[in-house]
Amino acid sequence: MLPRLRHAAVVAALVCALCCAPAGATYSIVACDAAGDCGAAVATHNLAVGASVIYAQAKVGAVATQFETNPQYGPKGLALLARGVAPADALQRLLEEDGGFDGGDIGERQVGLVDARGRAATHTGAAAQASAWAGARSGEGFAVQGNGLASAEVLEAMAEAYRGGRGDLSERLMAALRAGQRAGGQRIGAMSAALRVATVAGGFQDIDLRVDAAADPVADLARLDDQFHAHQAMLGAERAARSGDAAAARAQRNEALRLSHQWDRIWRRAARLAMQLGEDERALEYLGVFASANPVWAREEVDDALYARLRQRPQFVRLREGLGAQEPGG
Repeated sequence: MLPRLRHAAVVAALVCALCCAPAGATYSIVACDAAGDCGAAVATHNLAVGASVIYAQAKVGAVATQFETNPQYGPKGLALLARGVAPADALQRLLEEDGGFDGGDIGERQVGLVDARGRAATHTGAAAQASAWAGARSGEGFAVQGNGLASAEVLEAMAEAYRGGRGDLSERLMAALRAGQRAGGQRIGAMSAALRVATVAGGFQDIDLRVDAAADPVADLARLDDQFHAHQAMLGAERAARSGDAAAARAQRNEALRLSHQWDRIWRRAARLAMQLGEDERALEYLGVFASANPVWAREEVDDALYARLRQRPQFVRLREGLGAQEPGG
């Protein structure tokens, strides 16, 4: 607890003791990596958590504002971090200038901040702390925080998973979120989850994925992140093929298919790439999966001139007949 806020925290604790605390159920992680990418991931028992809880800016930092969210903390926190204000001082400013958003106060705020230099700060107000279990942990380059959790093990598991995670920042954030779920997650269940990563490269490298309402939002979010990476891998495969590096194209394509979760678009592009690489058998295999996932689109696809050299192959003929495709020009 920050020193200048102790008196306010005591008052909030007394108020909390006299009334029922809200049923909070949220856990999140904010982090920045050595490259300057910054991001956050969150899960909660509420609707559309990605709309107002997590914020990130490359080479600056990330913010999570939860329990009784004050959405002003995100933009204000990032602006302070961008000016070089340390996370602890930025957090102090946010709490001092809370302004009673939505009738709440700092006792109802739970906040995590991290900057691109790896410094982190957290705050769990008295009302938030009263929701069993609530707390926060931080380390070099990250902070995890939660309320209404099954136990302290949720945050411990998240911190361990992030520290030991491999891959890019989004994959490490998702590893932490999934570890938190495996450790028990929210005591009263889950409803939505979100992932946001602001990259130094920017543009389509940035990630903003949301599951606004689902029975298993963390699993659904993990699938979306896999599919994001599947798309990136397929783009890499197509670039490699254009440059004449067939081995790299195949490796990237295989990675895209591994992460696709049967996404029809990825299998269609894999089939087209196989034709480009002279892999007719592979193309037929991939077209079969694509047709199973999206027969309407596949009915159009098999008539493309790209597949002309397959037209007399029995497997291709059976595929077209099964789809009810017409002969071109027929």
